[in-house]
Amino acid sequence: MHLINRLIPFSRWLRDYRSEELVNDSVAGIVVLFITVPQSIAYAFLAGLPAEMGLYAAIFALIAYAGFGTSRSLAVGPTAIIAMMTLEATSRFAIQGSPEFVVVSMKLALLIGVILLLLRLINFGAVISFLSHAVVTGFITAAAILIITNQIPAILGLPTAESTEVWTVIPHVVFGITDSNLVVASIGVTSIAFLWLCKTNLEALLRSWLPQLSDTWLNAIVKSAPMYAVILSICAVAGFSLDIAKDVPVVGVIPSALPTIGFVMMSLQDVELLAPSALLISMVVFMESTSIGTAMASKRREKIQPNQELIGLGVANVAASIGGGFPVAGSFARSAINNSSGAVTPIASLVTAILLIFSLIAFAGLFYYLPKAILAAVIIMSAIHLIDIKDIQRTFVFNRTDAVTFTFTFFAVLGLGVESGILVGIAISFVLLIRKSSKPHIAIVGRLPGTEHFRNVERHDVETYPHV
Repeated sequence: MHLINRLIPFSRWLRDYRSEELVNDSVAGIVVLFITVPQSIAYAFLAGLPAEMGLYAAIFALIAYAGFGTSRSLAVGPTAIIAMMTLEATSRFAIQGSPEFVVVSMKLALLIGVILLLLRLINFGAVISFLSHAVVTGFITAAAILIITNQIPAILGLPTAESTEVWTVIPHVVFGITDSNLVVASIGVTSIAFLWLCKTNLEALLRSWLPQLSDTWLNAIVKSAPMYAVILSICAVAGFSLDIAKDVPVVGVIPSALPTIGFVMMSLQDVELLAPSALLISMVVFMESTSIGTAMASKRREKIQPNQELIGLGVANVAASIGGGFPVAGSFARSAINNSSGAVTPIASLVTAILLIFSLIAFAGLFYYLPKAILAAVIIMSAIHLIDIKDIQRTFVFNRTDAVTFTFTFFAVLGLGVESGILVGIAISFVLLIRKSSKPHIAIVGRLPGTEHFRNVERHDVETYPHV
């Protein structure tokens, strides 16, 4: 029984589950739905995949993680960082937009899931703590800048750049700015302004207009701003036929049915080609998710189990693959909303998944008119939150070694790409660690007069014996 409880965490809390907890979980699940829908579609767009794949990945990942994860409020599904890495890895083996591109992304998710499960066998949960925080910060900051830069063409109504490097995208935008679609640009810029105003001012306005609102509902309304932008933009594009009259790029047809469930066939050659990328993405999935899970759990004085998280995240990625999705991880925005909305157990994630299924079947047709500029705006706002200026400042003020590691990782990710940048950061981190270990602090000590205590000769008035 102890082994079952350890491997299947939901068996522990399900025994004592109460009706009032179901109410709390249901409310949280409904609230999280309103940000999961636009983000899942947006991150599928970021990964170069059909919109429905984001919804498929979210549905199956939420259900799978609820059974095997140890965090009670972690919302697993598509995320900006993992979508960006998926795009970079998959683009090497298939043309973006092709059927092969879709299949390769599903294979990548399956392989990531298997790797995470294999890492559990070697207790990798304990090993990951040795990776420098500066590497993670440098990687996330640079990746966020890459993500933002790559959404600028979509905001302006320009075609996608030939590659994702900053040095390619910026000239592409500068030289193509005269070809911008002014209607698309208006939608994109207005959406960013709207989302920013909701983030900074909506809470204060609601407190003054509706003082009776509880903090839970207030937070839920503010955090659901992406869904408001989606609904308003769909109404505008459909009402004025902007997709036809003004050439506004839209999401198009989303199948109003669940995918066919099944494993994608992988050859040994597929494994050899995808394994390096899958291993790196697996590490990022684990780091990103456990960091978020730990932060959420600490607010409740709870703990997560890193090794069990490997199982939960591994099963979630396998489930995303067989459900027609792409690689997934824990989402900070959705987890924070889940936690602040009163989620008590992973039942909240199951509620979100069930509502996603209903939304996909009942409302998929409405997403036809969703402009891609809105998705770019949602992605940009999500990526901005990944850049923690205060954390970077602390790194440079208090730790010179971490500052060097951060700088190398940051510029390596920008210049060489996400995967190569991570490897450079890890290498620099280990080199600096070895250098520090090879030069330990050495002090000459002397005895305090009349005692048996010894102290550093440079800081204390002590007795020394030159012949000793």
